[in-house]
Amino acid sequence: MYSVDLPYPEVNVKDKNPQYIDLILQNYASSISEFDAIAQYTYHQISYVYENIEVSQTLRGISIVEMHHLELLGEILVQLGAEPGYWINNKKPHYWSSKLVDYDLSSLKYILTVDINDEKSAIKQYKETITKINDENINDIIKRIILYEEYHIQLLLGLYKKYVEQ
Repeated sequence: MYSVDLPYPEVNVKDKNPQYIDLILQNYASSISEFDAIAQYTYHQISYVYENIEVSQTLRGISIVEMHHLELLGEILVQLGAEPGYWINNKKPHYWSSKLVDYDLSSLKYILTVDINDEKSAIKQYKETITKINDENINDIIKRIILYEEYHIQLLLGLYKKYVEQ
């Protein structure tokens, strides 16, 4: 219900290209990343569990899909010869921080707008990553993740239209 009905390609990195590690880490655990999305969606989901069950369940479902994306990117990192830690810059780690989560719960409109914009930013970053990686398998996985992120935008826009634009 919260994901596209298509299987993901198998993780099978061609070679351990160290130049790809930082690119994947950006998508894995930066301010625009799967790890950050999981934290953000989980925070929003829990915050709305008693206010709007449909919103809460949708955000939870999206978060679970994002967890699978995190797992796929982590497997890519391992195959590239990196540790799947929650940081960016493999040579001088800058650790992910909960400060990156937007804690503003002022309105459902604000929350959904933030989540939609974050999905759009993630898609943009993934597309930039693809242009810098010359590995069909990695790029096929990223392209599949992009499809899921685009679907998440549709789900969030549906909630926005239903509960904000009423």
